[in-house]
Amino acid sequence: MTTQTQSPEYARALAENERYAAQFDHSVLPLPPGRKLAVLACMDARLTVEDVLGLRTGDAHIIRNAGGLATDDAIRSLVISQQLLGTEEVIVIEHTGCGMLTFQDHEVHRDLVAKTGADIDLAFHAFPELEANLRKQVDRIREHPWIKEVPVHGLVYEVESGRLREVA
Repeated sequence: MTTQTQSPEYARALAENERYAAQFDHSVLPLPPGRKLAVLACMDARLTVEDVLGLRTGDAHIIRNAGGLATDDAIRSLVISQQLLGTEEVIVIEHTGCGMLTFQDHEVHRDLVAKTGADIDLAFHAFPELEANLRKQVDRIREHPWIKEVPVHGLVYEVESGRLREVA
């Protein structure tokens, strides 16, 4: 068994948690989100969903993945959010300058097979057009039979200005 050395970033994360835990005051928050909101957003580090939407701990469920895509797993989380925990509105946020616009699945797949020697069936779901993709994600959520008939909004976060633009 090999042991890993602790990176400076990991050590910093643990130190930040100690600071956080020392002033922690969220133990009494209820399980359902207070604003009955679920957000599906891209994992991009430039998009801080809580800041952009003015959310506080306990306000919303935030689901993130590369591209802010309504994948099967994101849909699973939304179904749990709605059907078991009472959320009544969904916001999907994608953003300008998204890395998912910069590659094609087959090229990345080919390069990873060459690099690792392992050929795995894994779709990356890159997309060539931001707004069309956002509409597709919103439609996928709206059309799912286990998603409640609730408002589902599609917004583009503009990394250049910090503004949200409604698309769907």
